[in-house]
Amino acid sequence: MSRIGDLVPELVRKHLRDYELEYLQGVFERSGGRFPELEEIWALMDEPWRQLKCNPTVMDERIGQFYDHPVWLLNGLFIEQHDLSLKNREGFTDWVVRQTPSRVADFGGGFGSLARMIGDAIPSASVEVIDPHPHPAGAALAANTPNVKFADKLTGEYDIIIATDVFEHVPDPLALATETAAHLRVGGQYLIANCFRPVILCHLPQSFHFLHSWDQAMNAVGLKPEETVVYGRSFRRLGELDIAPGRKVEAKSRKLHQFSRFLPGRVGRPLTRLLLTD
Repeated sequence: MSRIGDLVPELVRKHLRDYELEYLQGVFERSGGRFPELEEIWALMDEPWRQLKCNPTVMDERIGQFYDHPVWLLNGLFIEQHDLSLKNREGFTDWVVRQTPSRVADFGGGFGSLARMIGDAIPSASVEVIDPHPHPAGAALAANTPNVKFADKLTGEYDIIIATDVFEHVPDPLALATETAAHLRVGGQYLIANCFRPVILCHLPQSFHFLHSWDQAMNAVGLKPEETVVYGRSFRRLGELDIAPGRKVEAKSRKLHQFSRFLPGRVGRPLTRLLLTD
């Protein structure tokens, strides 16, 4: 357990269950007494997906078991000490600070790292991590930032909603984005960062067509694409949201993806945008 003590903060360790401690100890031993590298984290995520025989087209209890696996605890801890991950979150935080919001939601915010950074940077803002099953360690860390709390769902209106690395994990990202965007005030902004690529097995392949068409789908729904923020983009709610035009973009995108997936991004992205333009 001494290696756990070297790598995992005491406040976190106090809230870990025995099987989580055992899992982390095993990972650290396999990694030579250190945190795994990013590519190693991805490989570790694929292990329980394969063990549980998860099917990307069947959202059954195996998917729930997969997202309850302690590899996601490992991922949360990894983010808190990984230079690139921290730099990305600093970039997201800087953007949020410039918007001077009063109420922010980090949808699918997991361990709460980004929410705590935003809460520290804007003490006057209310910041919520939206997660129906937060890890007790994440909630304990958030307790040290008074304006950050965990909630199981979005309520009321927000100035900013954030979703980083969320929509590639769900079977209907367009519907979820539209549903959650309904909680933005008119004029509010949705900061979205996606990875519609086969980096890990839990990135659902049925959504990969959005790699080159997500901005067009959001625009059709009623969320205007604006700034590039780190590896994501901000979208502003202009008024009423309507998923129907987005579904039309989605249908075209699926057809185009049969061909554009073989093209490099510098070609596939502008070609897709051109062909999706009415």
